[in-house]
Amino acid sequence: MLTVNKNITLNGTSVIDGVQVAYMSANISTDGGNGANVNKTITNQEVYSANKTQVRADIAEFETKVYEIEDEISAES
Repeated sequence: MLTVNKNITLNGTSVIDGVQVAYMSANISTDGGNGANVNKTITNQEVYSANKTQVRADIAEFETKVYEIEDEISAES
């Protein structure tokens, strides 16, 4: 028996002065079940350390977008 799951994938990057500092990804199930799986990776520790406030703000903005999409899916169900 075939089971097919539909997911939404989001990807984001935090870039400081043209340098990618962090990579974020999220996988959101569209069946209204499990919450999103969000991953964050610091890709340049030196630039991150010097710009933590901005990078953390970018990560928070990404997570907010993930929550918005989760809420849209829940509202449609």
